[in-house]
Amino acid sequence: MPYFYSNGIHLYYESVGSGPALVFIPPPALGAASFLQQQEGLKDHFQVITFDPIGNGNSSAGNKKTHSVKEWAEDVRALADHLELDNIIPCGYSMGGAAAQEFAVSYPHRTAGLVLICTFPEVSTWMLHAKIKIGEWTFEKDLRSLLAEGLAISHTNRKDNKHWLKKWVKRSYPTLVKNMYYQGRQYQVTDKLSTITCPVTYIYGRFDPVARPYIDLYKKHLPNFQFVKIPGTTHQIPTRAANEVNGIISGIYSRRWEGDENE
Repeated sequence: MPYFYSNGIHLYYESVGSGPALVFIPPPALGAASFLQQQEGLKDHFQVITFDPIGNGNSSAGNKKTHSVKEWAEDVRALADHLELDNIIPCGYSMGGAAAQEFAVSYPHRTAGLVLICTFPEVSTWMLHAKIKIGEWTFEKDLRSLLAEGLAISHTNRKDNKHWLKKWVKRSYPTLVKNMYYQGRQYQVTDKLSTITCPVTYIYGRFDPVARPYIDLYKKHLPNFQFVKIPGTTHQIPTRAANEVNGIISGIYSRRWEGDENE
């Protein structure tokens, strides 16, 4: 299995296809298994890179019990360095969007574009706050098996994808994942959004109660912001609306790269 090092810790990754590099960043516990359908649907035109954050799935936790969003973004940089990529397009899903935004803020010269999927720049609604607190409590009580079943059912009807999602959640390190939830709940990048100069695409489900309250906040602070709403969907769109998500990403970035090559 392929691994890269970040601060001396083995982290698992997968890379398929060739072309502009899309680095998909999952929320805690779900890991690379969240993006099986992005690997399948985008590999013909992109280098599709997925990885397990520290303490998730096949990645080691080392001796760490805490992991900040800034450290998470540094893991993304270490992965880009390992693959010798000068520029990447971070694609952050849900809380994985925190690391994607932090990478874009910290490494603007290495961020060719930014894809945000049902994510947020801060936790400022009671619903999102409560949802993350429940996640923290679940890992504090080590209810991984129960959570694995629930997340798999909510994300997909595909048997193979369910299998991998459940397996990945059960493999996660409870103490570290709980802390990642906590760090994500405390994270705030709103006042730095205006420094992101690359094109930003925000994709969300029409009925997603988590993401929708943050649309106006992004519109206010991001200069190169484009949002795309997927009808009839809620939060789990990388799996529940994979064709739509893949089509949006492919349509935007394939055209952009073709335009760059023709200049």
